[in-house]
Amino acid sequence: MAQDQTSARSGLVRMHGDSSFTPRVFLNTSDHGYIGTHLIERSISLLAGELRGDFIDVGCGTQPYRCYFDHIEKKTACDFDAGRGDVDFACPADQVPLPDACMDSILCTEVLEHVPDPLAVWKEFNRLLRPGGRVLLTTPMYWPPHELPYDFFRYPEHGLRRLVEVSGFRLLAIIPRGGPLAFWGQATMHVWQQFFAFGPLRAIWNRLLLALDERSSNPRITLGWTVLAEKISD
Repeated sequence: MAQDQTSARSGLVRMHGDSSFTPRVFLNTSDHGYIGTHLIERSISLLAGELRGDFIDVGCGTQPYRCYFDHIEKKTACDFDAGRGDVDFACPADQVPLPDACMDSILCTEVLEHVPDPLAVWKEFNRLLRPGGRVLLTTPMYWPPHELPYDFFRYPEHGLRRLVEVSGFRLLAIIPRGGPLAFWGQATMHVWQQFFAFGPLRAIWNRLLLALDERSSNPRITLGWTVLAEKISD
């Protein structure tokens, strides 16, 4: 059972304190977006074990995090565009063609910023889940425009808390994806790409800023959020 980790600071400390983490997905430390993708993967690794039973990955794309859910036997995958990956069916995130209360777990990574009605998505998750079912969701607070024209929102902490609450969920954990140093390191990489043309320099920068950020565990400003929420039983 997940511990109540609804403090942003405690979530960040918990993630930084997970010394067992070894990346499996994003291994190229010289990638321009490595700080952001590393922290997404790290947060998912920390909470993946909290999902069980019948599982669906909504907006899955290429399902990059599938390897963290080997403990789940039955997995379903969907995306709004079937050409984006190996999916079972295509659908919008707020119109999943499955019966009510048919799932135990939902994974939704970096999708919520691309939907025009995020509350409708959360309500759809509530409809799909059995009582006590869980959602593991990631979304950015900062990231440059991407997947245009379907890029609509960025989320501060209390905006996400509000969506969780009004859609019938209880927040179990909220993890900021790094603090100010990770934010600064990633934003600097995006803004000053011309100064990071040399791959080894990017790798040094990415590793250094991640290491420095771990020392602060300050969630005052962050790249994004990873949340674990549980459907409230009627």
